Amino acid sequence: MLSEYVGQGALVGVDQTGNALLSESAYAHLCSRLVRAEIMPGDRLVENELRADLGLGLSPVREAIRRLEFEKLVVIYPRSGTYATEIALKGSRSVMELRLELESLATTLACSRGSKAEKEKLVALAEEQARTSDLQRCIDLDAAFHQSLYRMSRNEYLMATARIYFNLALRQWYFCSKVVTTPDWTGVDHRPLAAAVAADDVATATDQMREHVRHDSQQVFEILTNYGL
Repeated sequence: MLSEYVGQGALVGVDQTGNALLSESAYAHLCSRLVRAEIMPGDRLVENELRADLGLGLSPVREAIRRLEFEKLVVIYPRSGTYATEIALKGSRSVMELRLELESLATTLACSRGSKAEKEKLVALAEEQARTSDLQRCIDLDAAFHQSLYRMSRNEYLMATARIYFNLALRQWYFCSKVVTTPDWTGVDHRPLAAAVAADDVATATDQMREHVRHDSQQVFEILTNYGL
């Protein structure tokens, strides 16, 4: 999952800009691997190995790790090391509670601020996802759907915050898809939600979004409970 955050600071020199780009590259790579559970919960992140893998210096890697710690994707233990954050039932509930409000607000704003072309794209994404039987592809399309809504909100602070918590929820889904060999969950159908956004029907759209977040979160709770977390 690649972030679209921008570096902070009004005026930066050439060296600073270069360092920021390297840090962003390290962050994007590690964030994607963590969210997709390619680095599994509890795995240790070794700086020297990351530097060799990314072909970057120590500073960009450490800056990326600090950012990932802030976003709750890694945890740093003094004198022990850096580890991918464990996935737990309590954390999943907390993420759901935040997402209910953030996603509802993004949906409300998208109804009034999204362009016709953006709304048509949203409908197309929902149609493609409904036709998809591959679980990994379905998860990827769900991510694209939510990111489109965030952009349509035209609120950069909401966009940045919602993405942090969506990444945490998305990571739970990727983790569940790896640990459960025969997943028993229903597919995502965003077509009613997309249609409501396209029609500027705020009440229906926000109700659909809240139901989606609750439903998917409940499925994750059940999987994690059965898995013993």
